[in-house]
Amino acid sequence: MRRFQFRLERFLELRRWKEREWELALARVLGECLLLEKRIAEITADVAASFLAVFRSGTRIDIETMSRRELYVRRLSVERERTQAALVEKEKELEEVRAKYLEAAKDRKVLDKLKERRETEYYERQVDEEFKTIDDINTAARMRQGW
Repeated sequence: MRRFQFRLERFLELRRWKEREWELALARVLGECLLLEKRIAEITADVAASFLAVFRSGTRIDIETMSRRELYVRRLSVERERTQAALVEKEKELEEVRAKYLEAAKDRKVLDKLKERRETEYYERQVDEEFKTIDDINTAARMRQGW
């Protein structure tokens, strides 16, 4: 029995490659989103630690220390806002890349399904041909023996 050969195999490979490229792009953007979320959590923790440090120190709190802490907290707040804005932009990009990945995956799956269907049909025809050949051989053998 001959092995099945899909005529559109090159197109299927191209679609697999395209899907893989979008999958990698999706992973990259998702990683960037996760890093931004982690940075926001770090900033929030730093702000909380700054407030707690004032009360834990046990020393007198002077105006200069309070002023420096307040400036530090403001700087962290500005950084958190910028990071959140960047995260919103990355999430938009993530949705765009995810849509393109899903489209590429759908295109590949269409060809995969076609290949599976054609392969199944091919092997079913091969089995039918084998049965016909065996039947012809048996009929010829009976004819030679003279029923």
